[in-house]
Amino acid sequence: MKSIGIIDLGSNSLKLLIAEQKHSKKINVLFEKKHQIRLSDYYIDDIPNLSAIGIYKLILSIQSFKEKCKLFECDKIIVVATETLRKCANKDVILNEIKKETGFEVRILSGYEESYLGYVSTVNTLDYSNYFLVDMGGASVEIALVKNNKFKHYASLPLGPIPLSSRFNLFNKISPFTKNEFKNYIYNEFNKYHWLKQGRNLPIVTIGGSIKNIAQIHICNHLGYTESSLHNFQMNYSDLSHINNKLCSLDYNERINIKGVSKKRADVICASSNFMKYFMLYTHSKKIIINTYVMREGIFYSCLEE
Repeated sequence: MKSIGIIDLGSNSLKLLIAEQKHSKKINVLFEKKHQIRLSDYYIDDIPNLSAIGIYKLILSIQSFKEKCKLFECDKIIVVATETLRKCANKDVILNEIKKETGFEVRILSGYEESYLGYVSTVNTLDYSNYFLVDMGGASVEIALVKNNKFKHYASLPLGPIPLSSRFNLFNKISPFTKNEFKNYIYNEFNKYHWLKQGRNLPIVTIGGSIKNIAQIHICNHLGYTESSLHNFQMNYSDLSHINNKLCSLDYNERINIKGVSKKRADVICASSNFMKYFMLYTHSKKIIINTYVMREGIFYSCLEE
């Protein structure tokens, strides 16, 4: 097999992965690129519709990624989209414009497909049999329960850091009252899924840039070094809670001066850390495990099985 290009039109950024099979199903990443475009910033109403400017920026990024795929002579190019396009009222217009300008047919993944592809990447790159899988995108969170390496249960929740930050105004210092309101809100969502209590005390394998950034903050501020690879890095509840309390006590301008904080995520990082803190409490989980191989790698591994 030669190389495969995978373009991911996510909620918080647009990403390209170009990879090939190395040996015994190992992935060899040839090129990665990210365009930090938050598509929800280009919603123009509550329906919502993506604005003409948003569609234009989206197409420019896809065209740029297409040129990179040509340079690497990709055998196959796959373009997928997630929650931000999934919920757009004008998604048919968007998909038609992308097809006309780039030639690509975009596959809008369901929440189930997002979660399952994260599971595929996990079983191919980490050695755990029983765990929760939490894939935190910008607009939604996909949660799955894996038992004996089997994908047992799944839920897609509208609890991504972007909508949660807006709903609870988490951009500045966060009061105890707001934290409690936040907790009650997400617990009400969790209570809809009885199987979450079947996985009590299991570790949580996490996917997503926000969780990786939280791990990087912990490494920079408490371990005293910068970790180049976060894959399989682990944090316990105390580690996460300490970081969360610190971040929530600061406003945006103070957060960006904390070592390790991504300036592009500083406005929504508290939503992510609060979510993980309360999910750990709800499930009695003792640790989180970072999986840096995400949905795009899951698509790659799925292609190997075709």
